[in-house]
This record gives sequence, C-alpha cells and structure tokens, in this order.
Amino acid sequence: MSPQTNDRLLVSLQEDGLEEFLLRGNRQVRQLLQELVRNHSLISVHLLPGSLSFLSTILTLSDDEEWIFLDPSPNETIYRRSLKAERLLCITQLNKIRIQFRLHNVVEIPVGNHPALAAPVPNEVLRLQRRDAFRLQVPLSHNLKCVLPEQENEHAEFRKKGIEVSVIDISAGGLSMELPISKTSPSVGDRIIGCHLKLPDHLIKLDLEVRNHGLRILANGKQMLRLGCSFISLPTQSANQIQRYIYQIEREMRANGT
Repeated sequence: MSPQTNDRLLVSLQEDGLEEFLLRGNRQVRQLLQELVRNHSLISVHLLPGSLSFLSTILTLSDDEEWIFLDPSPNETIYRRSLKAERLLCITQLNKIRIQFRLHNVVEIPVGNHPALAAPVPNEVLRLQRRDAFRLQVPLSHNLKCVLPEQENEHAEFRKKGIEVSVIDISAGGLSMELPISKTSPSVGDRIIGCHLKLPDHLIKLDLEVRNHGLRILANGKQMLRLGCSFISLPTQSANQIQRYIYQIEREMRANGT
C-alpha cells in the first residue's frame, strides 16, 4: 500500500466499508496500546506528508495514559523531521492483525535517560483483520527463497531430497511458495518441519503448515504447484525479522511509486 492509501484508511473508513474495524473508546484504545508495549511490537512509522519512515516501538504510556512515547529514529535528520511532521502514521501487527493509528502534535520528551517522541494517545485505532490488507507480494528482484528440509515424512516424501523454492508472497502469519509439481507434493494439512527462509540479512528456521494449494501452468507447459502455508509457533525474534523485511518491501514499493 502507498502512504496515501494507508492514510486514507483512517480518513474515509465509512466510504471504504471499514468502519467496523475502527476501535474507539479510551479504555479499548489504551488496552490495545499497552498490549503493543508488552509484546515489544515493531512499528513502521511514516512521516506524512512525505515518504520518510523508520522502525520503532512504543516505549511506554504515561501514568495517566494520556501520552504515548515512541522510540525515535537513530537518524538525526529523520528524528528532527518527525517533530515537524504534520502527522505520524503508525503501522504494526498483533496476532496477525494489521493495526494502524495516527499521531499528531509530536514533541520531544525523554523517558528516563532515553530520548523519545511523545504525542497524545490517539482517539481511534484501525484493527484491520482482512488478510489481503497485510499480505505483500515479493518483488521478483528480491528472489526470496525458502529451503525445504532434507528429512523423511510418510506424507511428504519430496522432503527427503531437500529443495529450494521461490517465495511468492509473505505476511506476519505465513507465506506462499511455488515448486514443481510431482506425485510426492504436499497436501493441505501437511506440516513441513525445519524449513529455512533466506532473507537478505538473516536465515530464519521455521516450520510450516500447508493451508491451501493451487496449480499454475507455465508457457512451456510445465506445471507448478503454489502452496499457501502458515507459520507454526514462530519465535518472536524471527517474527520481528520477517516484519522488518516486509517493511523494507513496503518502503521500496513507495519509493518506486507502486
């Protein structure tokens, strides 16, 4: 999504039929923000108007829960421009649900000895539960790969060989990948244990469960199987690394105008 599209979700919700996903009420909003604090959730912060962004976390809420404190960008230029921005659009995920809110009137207030961006707690938060809102297609230039393991399994013999497959799209909850079809291809419900996702800067070990599959026929007549898989008990550190990669894709898409 472009920053304009993201921001529009919070501007014209009724027009887009998203009103049902809007969380209002002091108590509900504050409970959700406190949950983001407890989970150390990574937040993609976008300076609007403009295209600058940085990764952050919510450090804390004030004792009266009227103020929210964000970890600022380590980049001094972005830090200073954050204080002058008209608004900050914050995007994160919690329990596979995309969460968005806007902050206004941002000021510099340290938390202990730690610098922080402070703003009044928002009056409303968008909890967008639709899967297509946060599943992102991987650009071809990234050539993202997932290595399926070399291990035996009575339901998926292809794993004895080990195979590197292309990742088509990815989210905080799972990924889709494509591989040549064969008699030993996995079925819905199969678990693929001990995979390795090859991010640009990290190799993440993860377990997958096949949730859906489809067939694609290439121009040369070759058949390819597309598998939609969910992550199984993904560790927090690995989930954060995947979120960082997703944010990287989003930034590249905005920079390219896509």
